[in-house]
Amino acid sequence: MRRLLVTGGSGFLGSELVRRAPAAGWQVRATWHTRRPELEAEWVRLDVRDAGAVARAVEGADCTIHTAFVQHGPEAWTTTAEGAGVVARAAAGSRLLHLSSDVIFDGARGHYREEDEPHGVNDYARAKIEAERLVAAAHPRALIARTSLLYGGPEPGPQERLAAAGGTFFVDEIRSPVQVGDLAGALLELAELDVAGILHLGGADDVSRYDFALLLGADPARVEPGRTTPDRSPDVSLDSSRAAALLRTRLRGVREVLA
Repeated sequence: MRRLLVTGGSGFLGSELVRRAPAAGWQVRATWHTRRPELEAEWVRLDVRDAGAVARAVEGADCTIHTAFVQHGPEAWTTTAEGAGVVARAAAGSRLLHLSSDVIFDGARGHYREEDEPHGVNDYARAKIEAERLVAAAHPRALIARTSLLYGGPEPGPQERLAAAGGTFFVDEIRSPVQVGDLAGALLELAELDVAGILHLGGADDVSRYDFALLLGADPARVEPGRTTPDRSPDVSLDSSRAAALLRTRLRGVREVLA
């Protein structure tokens, strides 16, 4: 049986990959932050900055899907950027899918294509840009999959929790949210395809953070419209037409999913 390593396997996307992979013919090893014993996998604790530990985790894997990252705090750069390079070097002899983000763009115009130049406006964006650079240098046949806000899993995810809590949501921050099951299905399909380079995997609808919160069921009385600050990119919507032409898996728009 083919063997798949999922870094960040206890996270929102990672757990969906772990959940779906056995039915797609994969034997799964997954790294965890919080144990998920209900999911079928060999669970290993891993610091992606530890080259020796990463090499042991990758050993024997036919494919690695690297989803692990840290967005804030003192470990954000070393884990998100440098850790991606460590994983890419360890996986250089096998298939690698690296998850990146729409926030690498400055949001000046939106509907970004794969060939558009990234320009980060905050530390997290710059870490994700550096991660892409390190992955491409260490593993030229890797696939760098840029995606957007995730929602719609079997349990409420970060976006659902934010919407339920209420608060201020930006009307000028435009994203291409993708249902987490659609994204997991697309990645498992891509794991079997000889596709390298950069691929955008956003949902078919571009919506504001404010409208997205409402679509997720936020109480209109508890959400306020706001506008982005200089450390946030406004319109980072993705053009995912290349993926749509390549894949059987549909990356549905949020309005279709939540209708």
